[in-house]
Amino acid sequence: MRSIGLSLMVYFLGLLAVALGVASLIGYETSKQTLESKKDATAQLIEAQYAEGCRAEGKRLDDDLLTQAQTLARVAHLQFDRARRHHELNALAMLAVAVAPNAYVLAPSWVGQGVRGQFSFELNRRNKNIGEITLDDREILEGVSRYYFQIDSERGASERSRSLDGRSLPVEPDAFTEQGSPWKAADYDMATVGVVRRVTFKTSLPMPLPSRRGRGDFGRADRPSPPQPPLEPQPRSAIFVQCAASTNDRDLALATLKARRDDALSALGAETNLSLARLRNRLLLTGGVAFLLAVVGCFGMVRLGLSPLRRLSDAVSRVSEKDFRLQVDRRRMPGELQPIIGRLIATLEMLKRAFAREKQATADISHELRTPLSALLTMTEMALRKPRSPEEYQEVLRDCRLSAKRMTQGVERLLALARLDAGVDRLRPVPIDAADLAEQCAALVRPLAEARGLTLTVHRNGSAPLTADPDKLREVLTSLLHNAIEYNRPNGAVDLTVARENGSLDVAVTDTGVGISPEAKAHLFERFYRADPSRGGDGLHAGLGLAIAKGYIDLMGGDLAVESVEGEGSTFRIRLPAHRAIG
Repeated sequence: MRSIGLSLMVYFLGLLAVALGVASLIGYETSKQTLESKKDATAQLIEAQYAEGCRAEGKRLDDDLLTQAQTLARVAHLQFDRARRHHELNALAMLAVAVAPNAYVLAPSWVGQGVRGQFSFELNRRNKNIGEITLDDREILEGVSRYYFQIDSERGASERSRSLDGRSLPVEPDAFTEQGSPWKAADYDMATVGVVRRVTFKTSLPMPLPSRRGRGDFGRADRPSPPQPPLEPQPRSAIFVQCAASTNDRDLALATLKARRDDALSALGAETNLSLARLRNRLLLTGGVAFLLAVVGCFGMVRLGLSPLRRLSDAVSRVSEKDFRLQVDRRRMPGELQPIIGRLIATLEMLKRAFAREKQATADISHELRTPLSALLTMTEMALRKPRSPEEYQEVLRDCRLSAKRMTQGVERLLALARLDAGVDRLRPVPIDAADLAEQCAALVRPLAEARGLTLTVHRNGSAPLTADPDKLREVLTSLLHNAIEYNRPNGAVDLTVARENGSLDVAVTDTGVGISPEAKAHLFERFYRADPSRGGDGLHAGLGLAIAKGYIDLMGGDLAVESVEGEGSTFRIRLPAHRAIG
C-alpha cells in the first residue's frame, strides 16, 4: 500500500513539476518578449529624440547663420538705397562740374550703420564703382570672432570680413535655381581653421542708372533737351551673402546628445536585464513555494485517498481458511472500490465452496481408496492364513489386481487435473473419424449398460472426419457414457449421436435418467462436485470426470454444454470448431 501511494505521489509531483516548469518557461518567455518589445520601442524613441536633437542643433546653427546672412543682406539693401539717394544729390554737384569742367569733386563717403555690421558705399565718378559694396575696416560683429562673412556680386566684386584673414569662401551660383530656396547650407573644410558651417544667401540689388546727359550738358538751360526714350525696366544684380562659423559648438552639442543617448540606451538595457532577473527570481520562488505546498498537499491527499484501500487491505488480511467473510463496511467505501469489493466477496465465496468441495473430495477419495485398500489387505491376510491351492491364490491375485486398477484410475484422474492446471498437457492431433471413435467408445461401455438393463444406441450419418487428439476425445466420450449409464433409470436408454452441421462436429450423449437440478447444473463441471454425494458409484469418481472432460474440450477449442430436465433425463453436447474439421 505504501509503495502504491508513494508511486502515485511521485508520479503526480513529477507531472506537477513539469507543468510548473512549462508554465514558468512560457510566462518567462512571454514576459521577456514583452520587455524586449518595450525596450525596442523605448530605444526607438530615444533614437528618435537623439535624431531630433541632432536636427535641432544643426537647424539652430543654420538658422543663426541664415539670420546673420539675411541681416547683412538687409543692411546691403539699406545702404544701396542711401547710396542711390546720394547719387541723386550728386546730380546737383554735376551742375557745378558742367560749369567748371576741370573741378575734381569727391562725393562724401556715406557710412551706413547696420544692425550687426558697418558698411560704406563710395560713389566716385572717376573710379566708376558706383553701387559697389565694401565692408568697413572695423570687424563686423565686434566681440564675436567666430563668424566669417563674405559678399560676392555677379560682376565679380567680392568683399570679405577681417576674420577670414585672406581666406575666401567658394561661391556656387549654379546651386541656386529660380524655383529653389534662396539659401543653401553646407559644411566646408577651410584651410587652417577646419570644418566650418556656411550659409549662402542669394539676394539682388537694382543696377544704378547711368546719366542721360553729356558731360557738358549740365547747367545749359538755353539748349532744349532732346526727347528722351521711355525708361526700360531697371535690371537687378544678384549678390551672394555668405556667413560661416566653426562647428565646434555644434559638434560639442551633438557629442553631448550622443553621450546622453548612449547613457539612456545603457540604462534601458540594464533596467530590462534587471526586470528579467527579478522575473526569473519571482518565478523560481513562486514555483518552489507552489511545489512545496503541492508536496504537502499531495502527501495528505494520497493518505486520505488510500485510507479506503488500507481498510480493505486490513479486511482482506483477516480472511482465513476458517472464515471467508470480508469484514468491511461497503457503505463507507468509495464508489471506485465497490466493483473490487464485490469481486473479492464473490471470489471468497467461490474459494469457500472450493475448500468445502476439496474437503468433501478428500473425504470421498479417502473413502474410495480405503475401500479397495481394505479389500486388498483383507484378501491378502486371508490368503496368508493357511496354505491354499494354486487356483485359490490366482483368485486372490485377480481381486488384488482389480483393486489396484481402481486405485490407479483414480490417481490418473488426479494427475490429469494437475496437468491441466499446470498447463503442461498438450494435444497430439491426428486425422480421425469421429463416428468410428464414437462406435469404439460405445462398444467399450455397452457391457456395463446391458448389465443395468439399458439400451445403448449410436446414431451416425456416414463418416465424420476430424483432426483431434483421439485419446482425449475417447476419454471425454467414455466419461459421458459412464455418467449416462450410472445416473439412468432401470430399463432406460442411452443415445450417442455424431453429426456434421455447418462445418462443425456435434456429438450428443442423451439419457433417460433422473436429470439434474438447476442448483447442481450451475456447479456440474466444477472439480470434486457430485450432484448426489450419497452415491459413490461403482468406481472412483469423486466429481472428477466432468471436470476433466470440460478441460479436454476447452483445450481442443470446443464447447461442452448440458441440457437437463429434472426427472426426464439429460443431454451433454460437444461442439468442436469448424477449423478442426477436415473433408
